[in-house]
Amino acid sequence: MANILDSMKALTLGQKITYVLVLGGTIAALLALTFWSQQPEYQTLFSNLSSDDASSIMAKLKDKKILYKIEAGGSVISIPSEKVYETRLELAGEGLPQGGGIGFEIFDRTNLGMTEFSQKVNYKRALQGELSRTIKGLSEVLDARVHLVMHEKSLFVEDEQKSRASVVVKLKPSKKLSQNQVQGIVHLVASSVEGLSPDNVTIVNTSGQMLTKVSDGSQMQAMTSSQMEYQKTFEKDIETRLQSMIEKVVGVNKVSANVSADIDFKRIEKTEETYNPDVQVVRSEQRNQEKSSGGGMMPAGVPGVASNLPAGQKGQTGQTTASTAMPSTAQRQSETINYEINKVTSRIFEPTGIVKKLSVAVLVDGNYENIKADDGKEQKKYAPRSSEEMKKIEDLVKGAVGYTADRGDKVTVVNIPFETGSVAADEGALAAAEPSAFKEYLPYAIKYGTAILLALLIIFFVARPLTQGLGKGGLSVEAIQKALPGTVAELEAQFGAPQRAVTAGRPELDVKQRLLELARENPQQTAQIIKGWIK
Repeated sequence: MANILDSMKALTLGQKITYVLVLGGTIAALLALTFWSQQPEYQTLFSNLSSDDASSIMAKLKDKKILYKIEAGGSVISIPSEKVYETRLELAGEGLPQGGGIGFEIFDRTNLGMTEFSQKVNYKRALQGELSRTIKGLSEVLDARVHLVMHEKSLFVEDEQKSRASVVVKLKPSKKLSQNQVQGIVHLVASSVEGLSPDNVTIVNTSGQMLTKVSDGSQMQAMTSSQMEYQKTFEKDIETRLQSMIEKVVGVNKVSANVSADIDFKRIEKTEETYNPDVQVVRSEQRNQEKSSGGGMMPAGVPGVASNLPAGQKGQTGQTTASTAMPSTAQRQSETINYEINKVTSRIFEPTGIVKKLSVAVLVDGNYENIKADDGKEQKKYAPRSSEEMKKIEDLVKGAVGYTADRGDKVTVVNIPFETGSVAADEGALAAAEPSAFKEYLPYAIKYGTAILLALLIIFFVARPLTQGLGKGGLSVEAIQKALPGTVAELEAQFGAPQRAVTAGRPELDVKQRLLELARENPQQTAQIIKGWIK
């Protein structure tokens, strides 16, 4: 420190000012760097907030004394990253964010002077808000609004109005609602409102496009849309499976597959009745049998009363009755049998969505070799794949799609070079496929890496040269010469003559002995003199 002070005294006024400014700037830079590195790292707490939710969340954060930042025009709120998850849970317990609109919490505040009309209006507003929040829970929906026309009862049935609903959805970028999801929203709204039929629910997007299909009283239109969606999904699934399988062989972005499926959506219902004449079953049987035998007297004679009188009596006519003996035998038999012919009745429903024909086209890129051109630069040269390799790929494609020659399936695999930009895209795809953890910690690495780099630059290029300059100034030759006496006599006068043995005839030994004694008595000054000699 004494050397530094002496060196500072030896400096000129301009040099002193320069050193003070450099030292002060270094200290200020280190303090600013330390303050910047200790600032909290902000992370998004909630995004896509409505103005009401953002205002409520800001009030809660102020009460909890949590730092926050507002971004994206008030729709995004960020807080220090170490408090994000804890704060989300606390706000969720308090019902925030509400998702925009007013829900059934409107009835948490009671108003004794509320009329029946006001209660109906509030119930309608609450139901619209709750439905909007539920629809916004879909991953494809960014925002939604629901408008309801409630059913009103009347004394006359013909004067009653049916409930109706209109839904406006705002989809996220590059997102699309499938027809099944649209129907799901329709039935969700219809099931939540009393007396609302799914036919009276309309869904449109923010572009004014109708998402619900107008029903014409038949299922033909709905079936057509679902059939087209089924066919697209079926083809896309096969294309994805083919591409993922072949890319493992030829490389990423070196294959393109396209599938066209001819699907039979006819619904056939058949009823068959089969008769088997060889198999007969008795249905009913009826038998009648009559039999009589034995003799008896058979009346004979003139018809009349006299003939019917007992034997030996005469009638007024003078005739007598007579009877003749005859044998009596009778037999009768009747039999009726009804047979039932064997019959089998079958009701057959043939399945729909049967694949009638598949057409598959696959493009496969070739290989690229690095060769040196005439100018010494490396270039990529296209090399087609061998016929054996292409045959293996074609067999793989046929096995993956369930190729059947009987139904006329067609599979085409072609090896042609892709665009030259696809090679660079292939190399960039691997570089882009980095783990998300790296992107997550990249801001922290940049922040603290910059702080460390600046600190090292300040130390090596500012502080170290400054220290070396001050040290050199304290051990300069001029300062050493000023500090040392000029002759031995001056040394003896300053420190006194030492007691020594005089060696007559050898003056060099006398001087050496005196210098050693001086070094023992003044070790610090001797060390400074030697350092100056060395430099």
